[in-house]
Amino acid sequence: MSTTKFYSVTEACRRLGIKPHVLRYWEQEFELKPARNSARRRIYTEAQLERLQLIKHLVRTEKLTVQGARRQLARMSAQPAEPTASTDHRQTLLWLKKELLSIRALLEVQQ
Repeated sequence: MSTTKFYSVTEACRRLGIKPHVLRYWEQEFELKPARNSARRRIYTEAQLERLQLIKHLVRTEKLTVQGARRQLARMSAQPAEPTASTDHRQTLLWLKKELLSIRALLEVQQ
């Protein structure tokens, strides 16, 4: 029996903090291929949600265009992946990076 957890569109959008139309747009632009359940509805794995979280970070926080985000993802995939990094660890690092960028922006405004 498979232990892979799948998330519906509603669950994925809630976890990512995005609207369904944004999710569909990113699926097209970043060539994501979610599986489908028996009712033919799109379902996402944890790994796909991690990728979408990274896309959200690149587009919303880093302010990259879709094309720029695609290039950045390509560069990142060319680098060796962290073999033992857990999902929580990666999410923590993304959050920490976001916070540090916010602090840097505040410091730059004060100068």
